[in-house]
Amino acid sequence: MSISKPENSREAYEMIALGLKFLKKDSPESDELINWLYTPDSQILHYLNQLKTFLEIKKPTKEQRQKAGYLLEKILVLSFKGLAGYSEIKSYQSASHQYDLLVSGDNAEWEIVCDRLYLRDADKKQNYRGILIEAKAIGDSVSSPQFARLCSIMNLEFYSTVGLGIFFTIKGAAGFPKRGDNRVVCVKHARLCQVLFHARSGKKVVVLDKDDIFELDKNGALIKILIRKVKELEELSGLPTISVDEPVDVDLPDFLKDLM
Repeated sequence: MSISKPENSREAYEMIALGLKFLKKDSPESDELINWLYTPDSQILHYLNQLKTFLEIKKPTKEQRQKAGYLLEKILVLSFKGLAGYSEIKSYQSASHQYDLLVSGDNAEWEIVCDRLYLRDADKKQNYRGILIEAKAIGDSVSSPQFARLCSIMNLEFYSTVGLGIFFTIKGAAGFPKRGDNRVVCVKHARLCQVLFHARSGKKVVVLDKDDIFELDKNGALIKILIRKVKELEELSGLPTISVDEPVDVDLPDFLKDLM
């Protein structure tokens, strides 16, 4: 079967989408095409550099900490603006809850994003199309009560629409593994809340920290990071998310790693 050359960028876009739709998720060919699902905004590197500068301040003032919060929210919006297929991106405050960003879509490209992020409840035969994100720039890592709050919002206000929650943070969440850590075998604090919520609801909440955020100027970075975090939750490996520069996520004993 011959494949004709695309006449324009839109046709190329549709061909890639078609390829991702039919390729197996873990196939090498799928990994090569997955970059298409996230294209970093041209402004994001500028704001990432500003964030790096802020993190070098040892004792930030109240005003500087507030600016850092605004800065992280700008990076958050620019990041999810780079996902393919979204049709809705907005902040919202109800009578009872406030969150930073809701991202969703209803077209073919967004369906591929949701498929790659496993946003489907097999037991309920239900597809979710929404992602709910909360940014946390200052203070300590996300605590168990803060984590539980986002889980509650997802179940109470977005029961049938949101399947993935994300904490977009500098310091991560309590009990979660960080790069450079050994395998975390004890499930506790916010990590325990994550595991229990997933077991009870089938929905997923993941955490991005500064190591993840500073990679978001790379093609494909956001979707790859989210896929790896979702897989880690389902496998409970206890390992931190590796850099997107590593094409293969390897979890083997030391005496076998040399074979890879």
